[in-house]
Amino acid sequence: MADAEHPQEHRAAGEVDTSPPATSRLRIPGTALTWAIVGINVAVWLSMEASGGSMNSRVIVDFGAKVNALIAEGEYWRLIMPVFLHIGVVHLVFNTVGLLSFGRLVETTYGHVRFLVIYLVSGVAGSVLSYLMSPSPSAGASGAIFGIAGALAVFYAYNRRAHPASDQGQLGGIITVLAINAVYGVVQPGIDNWGHAGGLIGGVAAAVWLVPRVRVVHGFDGDVVGVRLERSPASGWIGPAIVIGAVALAVALAPGR
Repeated sequence: MADAEHPQEHRAAGEVDTSPPATSRLRIPGTALTWAIVGINVAVWLSMEASGGSMNSRVIVDFGAKVNALIAEGEYWRLIMPVFLHIGVVHLVFNTVGLLSFGRLVETTYGHVRFLVIYLVSGVAGSVLSYLMSPSPSAGASGAIFGIAGALAVFYAYNRRAHPASDQGQLGGIITVLAINAVYGVVQPGIDNWGHAGGLIGGVAAAVWLVPRVRVVHGFDGDVVGVRLERSPASGWIGPAIVIGAVALAVALAPGR
């Protein structure tokens, strides 16, 4: 192996080195925020259990479930708090699995802050559409999870021509999972489908503005030697701001329900 001072000493005198330059690997941040949200969900669920049970209607309402009449009276914090509430351990476990499955991928792809923005925008959008379309109280992270799954689909769709970073099998798998959950929500009573739809719309809308671009790096000989992930500039944040503004306007202008 050639050392740092005399690389490739066997090369003939005067020969030009046409090997491609070293390419830095794709930097993948950690998934601290995903795990933090899981921790918050579990902590809130334990608090609900200690306060009388996470399936107790009074406890669910006291902890911030989406209740239309209370939101109409000005308790707008109920548009975000349901994202951290879960009704029973089965509900918590299923949403935790979904959050870890999609959340870690979105956080490593979009980055910490963009992931958090997409998650919260999705959660609020889900609560707002549920508030506008459904009179039933609701709680759970499902809407936000639909949103981050939609954001992941946006990433693969946007970078579908970049090979091999955007695996189209992943895109098809995400769409299939979303379709199965949508059908299940229709046939299974007690599921807030409007919340799911709102979360998906909010997540996709935010992701369209924040989606990273995959750049394929080619060597001198034209072969692919790596990929770079370019995230959106600061101007891209105007999109989520518009989404949040539209959400706030929809709640403010909606008649009391």
